[in-house]
Amino acid sequence: MCGRYTQKLKTDDLVAAMSARDETGGAVRENTNVAPTSTMPIVVAEAGRALRMATWGLVPSWAKDRSIGARMINARAETVATRPAFRAAYASRRCLVPASGFYEWFRPGGAARRGQPFYVYPAGHPATGGIFAFAGLYEVWRKGDEPLVTFTILTTGPADGLAFLHDRSPVILPVAAWDRWLDPAGDAAALEPLLRPAPAGAVAAHPVGADVGNVRNKGPHLTDPVELDPVVAEAVERIGAPSVAALALGFEAVDRPLPAAVRRPGDAVDLSSFASADLAVPADRSGA
Repeated sequence: MCGRYTQKLKTDDLVAAMSARDETGGAVRENTNVAPTSTMPIVVAEAGRALRMATWGLVPSWAKDRSIGARMINARAETVATRPAFRAAYASRRCLVPASGFYEWFRPGGAARRGQPFYVYPAGHPATGGIFAFAGLYEVWRKGDEPLVTFTILTTGPADGLAFLHDRSPVILPVAAWDRWLDPAGDAAALEPLLRPAPAGAVAAHPVGADVGNVRNKGPHLTDPVELDPVVAEAVERIGAPSVAALALGFEAVDRPLPAAVRRPGDAVDLSSFASADLAVPADRSGA
């Protein structure tokens, strides 16, 4: 799933990164701990691409009250076209959710106890444009005093190299697919090939401190790399992510030999064991 993410760009920089027109009135702010119900920028299709503010947690137009939104922060790619809460938005109200990165927690064996957070961010694959554009949906709820624009983030299987963290990851769209995804007149059924896990080379990650677990905590330090506890490092290695274990074991504070391929704190660590894959948009076979 995706339950916490970051957006580190100011309005002008985000407008440039998304090649969009600003309709936020300059309201975009850096946020290194975006939680559900936060008001964040999204990109919609209107006379090109438009940057607008919306609340995270989709409230369907038919909902009696807005409280349902807190449970609608993610939509599964496998069922989004048929689930009542999302199918109307999937058909014609698709958006991009810009993100600098997102957090996932490593919990050995799926334990409920507090896990080790990791920060996942773009690894430099040219198709991503240096920013994550999550596939999203938006709705306008009109049963309150003012219209409320809300959004959700689509999830799919884990990005290559991230299965040790979670069995779901956000759908990350390549730049070449942005307009195709946004087009409200496009055939939604033909978009299914885009809803796949990000391939190797698209993401990198490192462990971060526990402060991110509290939504009240903000600041750039939340994404700073930290030492990985040796016990956690060994648990990661046991399930097949040796590059993360190598990262942890390379710290001087750990009393053991330095692995040959170790990376130092602050280095980007590609968690995938595969070579970079092609993120090109699949051929459109819809006949449009």
